[in-house]
Amino acid sequence: MTLYELLKTLHVLAAVAWVGGVIISQVLAGVAVKAAPTNPQKLVEFVRDQAWLGKRYFAPASIVVILAGVAMVIESGWNFSDLWIVIGITIYVVSVVLGIAFLTPGSEKMLAVATARGVEDPEAQQLAQRLTMLSRVDLVLLVLVVVNMVIKPGT
Repeated sequence: MTLYELLKTLHVLAAVAWVGGVIISQVLAGVAVKAAPTNPQKLVEFVRDQAWLGKRYFAPASIVVILAGVAMVIESGWNFSDLWIVIGITIYVVSVVLGIAFLTPGSEKMLAVATARGVEDPEAQQLAQRLTMLSRVDLVLLVLVVVNMVIKPGT
């Protein structure tokens, strides 16, 4: 196995873990949102679990994706100016910013409101539903990155 093949394997495995995790999170979000009217605690538990996963699963997977991807470009002879690489890095950055700027602090705020005022609090429920919508946006971004990597526009 060449260094490039090793890097590509790590890159793809980390991407599968990250994107696959976000896909299953969306399935679980749907279950939590559907249950929220009669079981608002389920939505809070979902957000709590996602906050935990964000730091311990999604963030490390995303770091492996970008580090292996950058190393692959350096090792392979691809260029950082290649359209598909620019698109991939741009969408990656948008996804990371979405997570850092909105999903993580939103989760923390929602959990604080739910802890202080209860899970039935309208603000807690509104924040949880907003987080669910933002995570769907993140899923679309990640799927676009995968499509971009497969079709490699500009090559």
